[in-house]
Amino acid sequence: MRILLSETWSSHIYAEPFYDRFKELGVDVHGFKEGAFFRVDNVRWPVRAPVALLRRAEARYRLGPSFRAMNIALAREAKALRVDAVFVFRGDSILPDTIADLKAMGVHVLGWNNDDPFSHRAPRHRWRHFLRSIPLYDRLWAYREANATEYRARGCRRSGLLRSFYLRDLNYPIDDVRSSPYRAQVSFIGHWEDDGRDTFVEALLNQPNLDFRLWGTLWERSRLRRRLQRNFGTIQPVYREDYNLAINSAQIALAFLSKLNNDTYTRRCFEIPVTGTMMLSEYTPDLATLFKEGEEAEFFRDTEELVDKVRYYVRDEHSRLTIGAAGRRRVLREGHEALDRAKLVLETMRGDIEQLGKGTGP
Repeated sequence: MRILLSETWSSHIYAEPFYDRFKELGVDVHGFKEGAFFRVDNVRWPVRAPVALLRRAEARYRLGPSFRAMNIALAREAKALRVDAVFVFRGDSILPDTIADLKAMGVHVLGWNNDDPFSHRAPRHRWRHFLRSIPLYDRLWAYREANATEYRARGCRRSGLLRSFYLRDLNYPIDDVRSSPYRAQVSFIGHWEDDGRDTFVEALLNQPNLDFRLWGTLWERSRLRRRLQRNFGTIQPVYREDYNLAINSAQIALAFLSKLNNDTYTRRCFEIPVTGTMMLSEYTPDLATLFKEGEEAEFFRDTEELVDKVRYYVRDEHSRLTIGAAGRRRVLREGHEALDRAKLVLETMRGDIEQLGKGTGP
């Protein structure tokens, strides 16, 4: 099995883990870096500034010469490597013609999209190529079940759920956090979004003597920005080892769910429990299938429940630690590491290719 992974490669949490886990499973895997076609650091002055503007516009609106060159190069690399499959991550920059060309070469084309392209707040200019390409994919994996249903309705009948995951080398328990700069009773690590999370944050800020900490991006857009500035200064993101240390350093780690993407869970719902830290998340029926409420994680449905549970578990160390330990056991038992997802993709892909080779199946 020879696979080409196509993604921007701008983050370590999408294609890169699959690349590493496929190699671990003995797959001949290669990476195609979409983002390399929009670089400007290799352009000399004085033309760098106008070229940078052009390439930013190309990347934003998914058009132009660099965008076309990237699509042509993807098909050429797949042909040169004689791959069995191309695994596209997100797919917002891949043209329908490119997918058609790959399939004409006998390449199995599958995709995984962590965003919700059907959200009413999803920009059309970003998702137009992906939406037109849906019927052309041999299989589309969805981050949430609702999107898998929509993919099938739009013509990709081989669609299913592929959840996010934790990374064993970056998400794990740390026994001694006494010297950690991230120690807190309650913390949230993540981006700001105009989805109501300001209300939850404000409720926690209003609690006297509560050691609440906040890390992430875009919080300067919050309606609470002045108060946040007074409390925290400039709110910074934390990544990789620091991200793991921050989760471990909290007595309670919060999880908010993106309303932009209509999330019913998030990758933090695996990253937090696997450290042994107690997770307190917004409630969804989907999350309730992953963790037993009050035993393996805790949930809140409104600000009152959030505040009540924070106050209770800050005082009750035994219950807090018991839930954290049970949450970790659940994640490990059910298999939510990147390797588990890579195995599922490979097993399904081999079955799909076999069916297509025999001319059976939808």
